[in-house]
Amino acid sequence: MKRREFLKYALYGAGGTAITVGSFGTLNKISPKTAFAAASAEETTVFSACEMCRNQCPIAVKVLNGKVTKIEGNPNDSTFGGVVCARGNSGPSLLYDPQRLKKPMIRTGERGTGKYKEVTWDEAYTYITEKVKEIQLNYGGEEIAFASRKGPHDVFFRTIGKGIGSPNYFSHEATCPMTRSVALDSMFGVEMIAADYANAKYIISVGRNWLEGIHIAQTRGIMKALDKGAKLVVLDPRFSVAASKGEWLPIKGATDLAFIMAMANILIHEERYDKEFVEKHTVGFEQWQEAVKDKTPEWAEQETGIPKDTIIRVTREFAEACPNAHIEFGWRTGLTPNDYQLRRAIMIVNMMMGCFEVPGGYYRVKNAGVVNRFPGMTGYAQPLGAVSQPEFPKPVTARIDGTGLKGVPGQIIPEGDGAVGQIIESILTERPYPIKGWFVHRFNPVISMPESERIIDAFKKLELLVVCDVYMTDTAMYADVILPECTYLERAEQIYDMSALTPKYVIRQAAVPLVYPDTKPAWLIYKELGEKMGLGQYFTYETIDDYIQKQLAPTGITLEQLKEKGVWTPEGMKPFYLRKDPLASLEKVLATKSKKIELYSEVVQQATKQGIPQYTHYPQPEEGQFRFVQGKVAVHTNAGTANIPVLNELMSRNSLWIHPDSAGKLGIADGDEIMVSSGKYEHKGVAKVTQGIRPDTVFCYHGFGRISPEMKRAYGKGINGNKLIDNVIGEVGNVVTSMNFVTIKKA
Repeated sequence: MKRREFLKYALYGAGGTAITVGSFGTLNKISPKTAFAAASAEETTVFSACEMCRNQCPIAVKVLNGKVTKIEGNPNDSTFGGVVCARGNSGPSLLYDPQRLKKPMIRTGERGTGKYKEVTWDEAYTYITEKVKEIQLNYGGEEIAFASRKGPHDVFFRTIGKGIGSPNYFSHEATCPMTRSVALDSMFGVEMIAADYANAKYIISVGRNWLEGIHIAQTRGIMKALDKGAKLVVLDPRFSVAASKGEWLPIKGATDLAFIMAMANILIHEERYDKEFVEKHTVGFEQWQEAVKDKTPEWAEQETGIPKDTIIRVTREFAEACPNAHIEFGWRTGLTPNDYQLRRAIMIVNMMMGCFEVPGGYYRVKNAGVVNRFPGMTGYAQPLGAVSQPEFPKPVTARIDGTGLKGVPGQIIPEGDGAVGQIIESILTERPYPIKGWFVHRFNPVISMPESERIIDAFKKLELLVVCDVYMTDTAMYADVILPECTYLERAEQIYDMSALTPKYVIRQAAVPLVYPDTKPAWLIYKELGEKMGLGQYFTYETIDDYIQKQLAPTGITLEQLKEKGVWTPEGMKPFYLRKDPLASLEKVLATKSKKIELYSEVVQQATKQGIPQYTHYPQPEEGQFRFVQGKVAVHTNAGTANIPVLNELMSRNSLWIHPDSAGKLGIADGDEIMVSSGKYEHKGVAKVTQGIRPDTVFCYHGFGRISPEMKRAYGKGINGNKLIDNVIGEVGNVVTSMNFVTIKKA
């Protein structure tokens, strides 16, 4: 069909009648006359922030006659370029989905049977309050855990936990970037370190795939760099979309650290590192030099499967491009038990080359607090104000994951995130003490965490499971109480900081009224629940606008200003790099004890006895076995989007990638049904036979294989890879994702 014919049919259909998309994704026919009138109605734009993934990109929501018709990127934000990804564009599909949760519910049948009754909000709050008091009386508030997908809701959600005296609050970070966070904190004293992708001349990715695990600003930065002639090298057992944009090095799984240490060995041996930067701004180089002295390219070839000549060439190319280059520190990290040592080693090599506070390297995020430390930069921005709360009761016990305890790995686990996998262990083993209740917000452990079967066993042992979400997820199906949150397009939230090379504040505001009147925003849910529980003194705001006004009070920015454009950056301020500013000092943006970049960390030494990264050799698959790895796909977000109508239509199931040589030995053809077994667990799926994977490795996109029948589009489709992975907790609390071996057979 020619383009003109397509447009005619798309707009008017075969009989000259216009077709529009209705509130619930249905097609409505209207006459040409009515269509013209509708088209001429006034369209408004509401600037807000997306929540189809964790990144919260600034968006422009188009609203016509009280309905969201389209979502675009916010044109007022140059970093994001006024664009959205497929997930961001699918917001209306979620908003008007009839399968969303619509009312609070209390379980009436056995866990997992899906038997619930609809109740009022007050009935739900009362039930929760009584059960929490019962657990507090019988065991103590510390035996109730709180876990969420990280986001603006956390400040309200965690207030409930802190208010009852629980130290056990967690985010999903242990399943994603935890090891990177530990590495950055141990070296710089802060986690707020970012990469300047757009101006890099050479980038080495250790499994990072910006073209599928999309962060719009970063993905655009990568593409800008490539357009300007930058080279991209990708270490990955799988031929990802990112790998297709550069040089693919199909490295053996769990050996990335060998490659990085060999790079350091070459750079030191050939004296290609930045001696002046190392001497002036770092401590611990001597220990690192000792650690890599025998990590030669010949040794690394045996470990990684990458030819030594390739390792040497890539290292020299990288050195030539430095300091305007970097080895990427990763996103969904946690490949091995000591993955944080890989992330530390990556950053050590970057710092050896002086790739810090220069174009194309790493930089300390320029939030308002950092900007105001430097002469000549004051007046550009002011930090957001804090919303005060009374002091919380002091917990009577330590956390179940040991976070904050000196002399153990828990010492370096970020307290705001924690080792979320420990919740399951504490429920089932009752060590170090039992967990009897669990609050879960917009988090789906059955799909997001390893050993799904054990997670379900843990649910069945709980005395209280409360889930707040927008769908009847696989976790919600086992809850005692389900609280329906409205979507991000129906709610306002506090201002949050999205600073990068300049400070930036972003607002989320409601684009339309509630589609389902009995859903509520998180800030209101936890305020009302807190008041019912006798914790009202901790919710020191009346409305979300009241909360925002307290944030904005010291900044000089008004709520109206933020609503008008959706984002705020200091007027006239350009991105800056500290090493270009004679008035600036790197030491002012570091929070380490030495005020230098700590290649060797005394804190890490106390916690793990590895103050400098040491290499651990991990076993490789034997004949007939495969290393099992997972990754992100561009049209879905982890465990969050499989049931959203338009995204489900784009990709409703995943498949298992397997190399043709391996498939041939097993008699498996492309599209065959297969059984994947990890020993304890097995999962049925479909094979995708492809050259884009190492012969000793298999891969699938994660987030599929749903077991909740109420997620009707996603139910029973694809492989839940986490069902096949053991719940191993890494040295710094991370979920270990890439250590399991599996066998494959034709189903």
